[in-house]
Amino acid sequence: MKQEENQFSVSRMTRLLRMISMLRSGSQFHPEKLAKDLGVSRRTVFRDLNLLAAAGIPYRFAHEEGCYRLEDRKFLPPLHISLDEALALMVATHTLISAENHPLHDAAVEASLKIESSLPDHVAQHCGSALQYLAAIHEPTSPADAVSDLFQRLQFALARHKRLIIRYDSVFEGKELRLVVDPVRLVFITRGWYLIAKSHKHDTYRTFKIDRINDVEDTGDRYEPDTEFSLDEYFGKAWRMIPEGKVYDVRLRFMPFVATSVEEVQWHATQETQLQKDGSLLFHASVDGLQEIAPWVLSYGEHVQILNPPELRERVVEKARGILAQADAVEALTEAQS
Repeated sequence: MKQEENQFSVSRMTRLLRMISMLRSGSQFHPEKLAKDLGVSRRTVFRDLNLLAAAGIPYRFAHEEGCYRLEDRKFLPPLHISLDEALALMVATHTLISAENHPLHDAAVEASLKIESSLPDHVAQHCGSALQYLAAIHEPTSPADAVSDLFQRLQFALARHKRLIIRYDSVFEGKELRLVVDPVRLVFITRGWYLIAKSHKHDTYRTFKIDRINDVEDTGDRYEPDTEFSLDEYFGKAWRMIPEGKVYDVRLRFMPFVATSVEEVQWHATQETQLQKDGSLLFHASVDGLQEIAPWVLSYGEHVQILNPPELRERVVEKARGILAQADAVEALTEAQS
């Protein structure tokens, strides 16, 4: 379903670019002609015109001629932008950035549309045609629209170095926390957005999932930004985002069935891989903590061997036993009900 929605969005964007080119061509386009030339219904034409208006692209209906025209062909300054630059912009805003993973998606699309409307016709038409053959299938993420307002408030506080009070639903502590924090970064990691901020209660930097922030209050105070803060240092050698304070020498052997797919991805900054003559792959990385890497290893099932450390092997075996226990419980329940 999401792929279909994405394809529809790309198709609509291509149509909007064509409409802009048509309206600024100087020719007379009444609703019926627009609908015919664009291959859509009159109702769709009016919806698209409303979208142009929402994006700030000035057009008008010339009653004496019964047609639509752009108010001013030069409502944006001329852009000296190459074909590749234009296509890169359109791919980024219409394909790579999705409404699911970016709270400012709609604003990005509207801004891009304004820029695209000032492109030379041949550039806009080429890019619009190319765009319909490009697509991105995004990983499932926490819905960005649910935190859009909160995201913008946090972004505002970051830009102005505002100290905040947040009410945070902590899974780790099993209760809502009221914390005074100094925001330092907004970061998208894997499946959702996170706020990194210095917690006055903990006297250290902490990571907060934005979905779990129930409320934000401006204290009225400002803080001095930490110019030395580094995301690389903060996350260190964590597999993803949770360093545990102990670095392990992780060594794995992946069977030939999955060796190529594992080798093709940079899973960790420290990883080293070596393809073996039998088609298997030796994988090595220095990882801070095992909590995050264990599920990843387990996902490869019988196609991976844990050579080191023993603690990782024990953790994966424990998780596998838990899965088997749950399967046995379901099987027993099914037999009892039959």
